[in-house]
Amino acid sequence: MYKPEELKIRRRTWLKVSGVPINSVGWLLKDCSDIESDVVTSLRGWMSHVKSKRIIRAYGLKTCGKGLLMTGMPGFGKTTLASSILQEMITTFSLEEFDVKDTVLVRPCYFASYNKILDLKGSVIGGDVTESDIKLFQGIMGGCKDDAYNIRILVVDAVGKEHKSLSGWQVNVIHDIIRNRHTNGFPTIVTTNLVPDDWEDMYGPATRSFLKEAFSTIPVKTVRGDLRLRT
Repeated sequence: MYKPEELKIRRRTWLKVSGVPINSVGWLLKDCSDIESDVVTSLRGWMSHVKSKRIIRAYGLKTCGKGLLMTGMPGFGKTTLASSILQEMITTFSLEEFDVKDTVLVRPCYFASYNKILDLKGSVIGGDVTESDIKLFQGIMGGCKDDAYNIRILVVDAVGKEHKSLSGWQVNVIHDIIRNRHTNGFPTIVTTNLVPDDWEDMYGPATRSFLKEAFSTIPVKTVRGDLRLRT
């Protein structure tokens, strides 16, 4: 684990605005010792592609914008893994590795539950938001005109557990997030208890089909089952 107070100011600020859950702050992938080693190896492989500029706005490459779909049973550490990936990037990646050249970067990585993003979108539509909230939502979508606000790595946590509306608008929002970010070359990390085949029932055939293009699927496995049952 690392100590947030020992980070340089820019990285401390990135961490502060990242939305990483408080109980995960300080965690890196090396601290996820309950996760099977082949899972961690796959995640490190993806991160190495990001670091070598084969993911973020890597136009012309098949890996451009390709994120991670982390699936698994409840209590298998998906949320902790996702927040650890973000923190590893926040604490080690350079501006160049985040594809920043001539500007600052307000929030390179961001963690939010899908419910939180739905609530933010609802507020934006309703007009009851600040300019900062608007730019956050635009950055989540990867389409902010001010590139400093475009989130390079987004975690959408707990997809499939969101509140359902009568209009079913949550079905369209997840598709829009994934497709818009992928189109703009920004990867998304999704954590979910759903297996890919469940997505067609939940979010429609178009979204199910697009998963293959937008993600590498990582089934998360642990060395001792449900980590929440540990004594």
